[in-house]
Amino acid sequence: MNSSNVFSGEGGGPVQAGVGIFFQQEGDGSVVVKTIVSGGSSEREGSVRVGDQILSVDEHKVVGEPLSVLRGLILGPQGSFVKLTFQRKDMGEAHTFDVRLMRGSAEYLQGLTSSKTIEDEIDQLRLQLRQALSHCSQDRDELDRLRKMLQTERDQSQMRERELELLQQENARELSQLNENLRNAEGGRREAETQLHPLQQREADLAEELNRQKEKERLRKEYIEELKKRHEEEKGRLEGLFLKEQAGRREDQVARLGGESQLSRIQAELSRLRTLEQGRREREEEYKDRMQQEMARLQDAVRTQDVVRTAVKEVEVKMARYTGEYLQYTQQLVPPEETLDDDNLFLA
Repeated sequence: MNSSNVFSGEGGGPVQAGVGIFFQQEGDGSVVVKTIVSGGSSEREGSVRVGDQILSVDEHKVVGEPLSVLRGLILGPQGSFVKLTFQRKDMGEAHTFDVRLMRGSAEYLQGLTSSKTIEDEIDQLRLQLRQALSHCSQDRDELDRLRKMLQTERDQSQMRERELELLQQENARELSQLNENLRNAEGGRREAETQLHPLQQREADLAEELNRQKEKERLRKEYIEELKKRHEEEKGRLEGLFLKEQAGRREDQVARLGGESQLSRIQAELSRLRTLEQGRREREEEYKDRMQQEMARLQDAVRTQDVVRTAVKEVEVKMARYTGEYLQYTQQLVPPEETLDDDNLFLA
């Protein structure tokens, strides 16, 4: 493995310098950072670490190139900048990043830092002096402004007291009107609740009536099922009698007449039940219509109650806002207890 120091160069002409890094070429041709020189440009910048692999110099790829090529690309006039691209493996993942470094030795960079620090201090002192002079002028202007403001406040104090009296009278009238509106709104709310209670009771009665009708419908269905069962049993018995018809003509004739009579009665009963079922359905439709009408009336009452509640809330919000504005305005109108005296003022 080969290593190269790219901190500084030799020869005539402009001073050649690097960025303060020792590179080392691995067996696979990759070039990694072996050592970072103390006080160099790389150490001052702080991004490069030992083990980082260099990929390119000023967009010129150096992977697989000899160290002499890398050295020639990095070295340059002292004070100029060079862009290096590195790859770092962290927790098994590799990511690339760019670093822009100034070429120069540790002594050159230290001299730049010291010169810049002295110039910054001089500029800072000049700025502080200008700020102090500006503050003195501002303090004098502020003192004159405060004197004029004090006189203005004294003149406005009496005017504000008169305005306060007028405002108190106006607020008293508005408060009386708001109280009256609140009482009216409360009365409307109680009236709406009174109207809503009978509707709720009516809804409960209709629901109970509907349950009774459903129970009657269930009983009717059970009765019809029982009649059907009896019809089937009677039909089986008649069929048995029909089989015995061959035993005797007279007995067969009597049994047939009896069966036909029984069948007629059963058919008449079924016809009567159909009529009852049709009447029940008509009554159920009538109950549904009445239920929808009562529900519409109940919804109207609920909407009325919501309108009343909204009006009450608006009145309460207005009262709170007017009270807060009145208290805030009263606090602002309190005259100052002490006045400024020229003998008590000093510049710190």
